[in-house]
Amino acid sequence: MKTIKLIVGLFLIFTAFTFTSCDNEPIDSSIELNNGNNNGGGNNGGGNNGGGGTSTGDYWPAALNNQWVFKLDGAQQPPMKIISINSIGGSTYYTFDTLFGQGSMGTVGSATTRMKKNSGDYYLKIEDLNLNLGNNLTATMTGFEYVILKDYLAVGQTWNGVYTQTTNYSDPQIPDITQTTNYTGTIVEKGATVTVNGASYTNVIKLRISQSTTFPGLPTPTVADSDYWFAKDVGPIKAVTVSQGSTTTNELMSFILN
Repeated sequence: MKTIKLIVGLFLIFTAFTFTSCDNEPIDSSIELNNGNNNGGGNNGGGNNGGGGTSTGDYWPAALNNQWVFKLDGAQQPPMKIISINSIGGSTYYTFDTLFGQGSMGTVGSATTRMKKNSGDYYLKIEDLNLNLGNNLTATMTGFEYVILKDYLAVGQTWNGVYTQTTNYSDPQIPDITQTTNYTGTIVEKGATVTVNGASYTNVIKLRISQSTTFPGLPTPTVADSDYWFAKDVGPIKAVTVSQGSTTTNELMSFILN
């Protein structure tokens, strides 16, 4: 039970940063649109099989050395910078050095985060997370990929998916733990004007990603809700994650686009 509680805690930290090997690793994920009058195509198999709709603009400009500087709960963070462009499984991914200026889990572990764009769909791909748990105990949590934004959907339209992650420990006496996450994305607002840190941004899309993760041995799922604001031709300008009574806020301070 202590091991399960530890993994729940690690998941919550990892989720709070989810807003960085070139191997294309298998990801158990399916994505489909869930609305009555959907104009965009669905995706499955981790979202790597085409799909998408007609993009309404560039809500996350991607080029080498593009960077965004955020405040995390009021404290300035190092830049979130695109440091490489990689071809994985026939798709182009943009790789970040950090996520919102934070390493994936500080000194506990690290993972690589990438972003892909396809016809108005924006994907985040989190590679395997390597954990150093102390006392010579290490672990690896498998990665995942999901759609964080569909810029062509109307307010109220949704998409959803599911992915699994397995944590394997260096100590053979600790069994593997597999967790399953179901998520739903919802477009909350479009065409908005939003002020963040004194700067006004137009053509903003606000969305919510709601995640519910089940762990073996725990009676109830762990729930996290993340609100994201994306400004056209700028990228992410704000993110607020609420889980287990804790709130994390990231706000854009400055950005450089190439």
